[in-house]
Amino acid sequence: MSYTLTAISQKTNVQLEPGPMVGTPGQPIKINTDLTGCTTSIEVTTNRFDSASKMTFETVEESGIALENGSAVQFIDNGTPVFAGFIFTAERSFGNTVKYTAYDQLYYLKAKASYTFVNMSLEQIITQIATDFGLTVGTLETTGYVFPCLIKDNTEILGMIFEALSQVIIQTGKIFAFYDNFGKLELKEVKSMFVNSMLGNDSLVTDYTYKRDIASETYNRIKLVRPNKETGRMDAFVHEDTDTQKTWGLLQYYDTVDENLNDAQIDAMCALYLEYYNRVVQSAKISAMGIPGLRAGNVIPVRIKQVQELSMNRLLLAEKVTHKYDGSAHTMDIEVKNFEQLGGASWI
Repeated sequence: MSYTLTAISQKTNVQLEPGPMVGTPGQPIKINTDLTGCTTSIEVTTNRFDSASKMTFETVEESGIALENGSAVQFIDNGTPVFAGFIFTAERSFGNTVKYTAYDQLYYLKAKASYTFVNMSLEQIITQIATDFGLTVGTLETTGYVFPCLIKDNTEILGMIFEALSQVIIQTGKIFAFYDNFGKLELKEVKSMFVNSMLGNDSLVTDYTYKRDIASETYNRIKLVRPNKETGRMDAFVHEDTDTQKTWGLLQYYDTVDENLNDAQIDAMCALYLEYYNRVVQSAKISAMGIPGLRAGNVIPVRIKQVQELSMNRLLLAEKVTHKYDGSAHTMDIEVKNFEQLGGASWI
């Protein structure tokens, strides 16, 4: 095996076999456990939006459940750091099999809270939240966008951050990824997350499904409304494309914006939203031989001869990646979207 899986747990008065009791009475000590030899399967899943990274792994244990809830785990594949997180669930079943599920730091941001951010960038918002929750921060790149006022009441924090990230992408035209990079929260523009390995008919790919879609994230009318205390009504701002409406029908995006935004700001938002959402979304699900460290947020070159839109080299953005390790076999399933349509091809 080219990978290593290690658990770090804290226990009090640990009995090592054979040997005496170790550790100061009543004080926890750290125990490093190499699980590589007793692990039968590993699965690691990363998503570009809305969720923490997840790792499940199965071990063979003669009795009990060896690892405590909350134990830290680290997974490294062929020298490439893949996952660092904490065990949240452990299940023992017939046949001496124990299945563990671990999540990275982002899981702790599923908590709800209330925040008011005034004249703060996304990187400043993340820093404040991480400080409040005692999370470790790595590189947070400058986005170039400042939120005039962002108010969230009793809202899941992870959703709060990813909603703000969506706004940054639309406002700046740059695609950023927010994720846990082996134990550190990071915010990076995806153009720095380019993968050199080509995926295609003659390179790693074993199966694929290609899709063109206007059903989920396509809109040709943008309607933003602002509360007006003086009139007691909503001020409406609309941008639309009547040409695509003739082809696709009317697909409306509707949202309420901050009452403190002025007309020019809301009108500019409408224009940006229409530019972003008024397109056919191209996506694909690809099964392939595994590439260590490839994760959601990476930009991947893809070429599939049988699909006209992918017959030439295309850059696709990984939305979800699942790595599967079964013995010495390593495969991966990738969900990708058209990178150019998301505003990210100008730098190529």
